Amino acid sequence: MRHLRFAAGILGVVGFALRLAEDVRLHRLRKRLARVSDETFLKTARSLNAFEGSLARLALETSVNDDVRAFADHVLEKEGDVTGDLIEIMDVDQAPDQHFKPIYHGWVDDLQKAKAAEFDQAFVDVGQTVYQGALSVFEAYVRDDGAGTLKTYAARNIPRLQARLSQLQALDLSAPQPIEAVI
Repeated sequence: MRHLRFAAGILGVVGFALRLAEDVRLHRLRKRLARVSDETFLKTARSLNAFEGSLARLALETSVNDDVRAFADHVLEKEGDVTGDLIEIMDVDQAPDQHFKPIYHGWVDDLQKAKAAEFDQAFVDVGQTVYQGALSVFEAYVRDDGAGTLKTYAARNIPRLQARLSQLQALDLSAPQPIEAVI
């Protein structure tokens, strides 16, 4: 019986240590995210803009779900405004980075390979992951001290990212979709 109590005590200590280690990792991640450089923010914002357009165009080509297609249409309607705002605040003397590869580029490639039956769910999953990650970076960037056009852009776009995330989460993927007639 004593051995059982001892083993249970050891397991309790191990469980506590694992929870503490997880808390330490989360604290380090939050601390790292609390200081987002201009370069990191700009790369995230540029990547998000490229991702949104690519994702929306792919959804219009691939999805048969009316809600997914409506979301994609909405994203494409607003794409020019968001991209234009970012281009305006970027340094006009800075030459375009020919080697720029969007952070989220691989996920769009993966979605292109998704089977039609799995596309809509994969679209929502990838979109939510990207928007949540981008939102974290935008919020951390705005929390940093200082001001400037990039911070203003970030603050102005946080509600947009939150809305897009909410819209993705609200998509009805269970709605029956039209079946094409076989001739």
